[in-house]
Amino acid sequence: MNIKPAILPHSFEEIQEKLSRLDGVSARIQIDLCDGVVGREKTWMPDGTESMPAGFSYEFDLMLNDWGVATMNCVKLGAKSIVVHMDSFTDEDIKTLVGFVGPHGVAIGVAVLNDKSVDFHADMIRKTQALYQNIFIQVVGIKTIGEQGLPFDEETTERVKLLKQQFEGIELQVDGSMKPETGKLVKSAGAATLVVGTYIFGSGDAMHAYQEMSDIE
Repeated sequence: MNIKPAILPHSFEEIQEKLSRLDGVSARIQIDLCDGVVGREKTWMPDGTESMPAGFSYEFDLMLNDWGVATMNCVKLGAKSIVVHMDSFTDEDIKTLVGFVGPHGVAIGVAVLNDKSVDFHADMIRKTQALYQNIFIQVVGIKTIGEQGLPFDEETTERVKLLKQQFEGIELQVDGSMKPETGKLVKSAGAATLVVGTYIFGSGDAMHAYQEMSDIE
């Protein structure tokens, strides 16, 4: 199973410390950015001048109202992918987003939450794909975004199944309350990647927890 450890940082030093636990274990990392409005907690925010630790491929999950500035700062930091929550996006917003990341080859992840229908999110995925082919889908496995350690949303598995049927060729990942039990459920539904925060960093042995998640069958 493909695993992306997730960091919900309250400082840049926290990112550095948690990455030190994964050195030589995982190259793919997701960093959650929240403004306290879209995402419940308020996190560290990049200004684009930081020097990210080498040896990792960074994905940023933008749970923000001011996603434009954050997108450009993440691109400056060398982001390989970003996840965007398009609940209030207009068609023009999607075009603007593609204009920001397209020249840099940054992948766009379309977040799928449980507060709107799968059909709504499927429409946003199609609109994004029509403008830019380098996309993926992130289904959120909890009811409230921007906080780690919340319980699994039982509707997640069905959303994964429905989206897998409609978008067979697009990689699908699940973020939120991922541990061995829930990971097995969403994998069987069609997820290719799990984004894991609490289970890895809340354990006494991040390397062991990462390997346990990777071994999900």
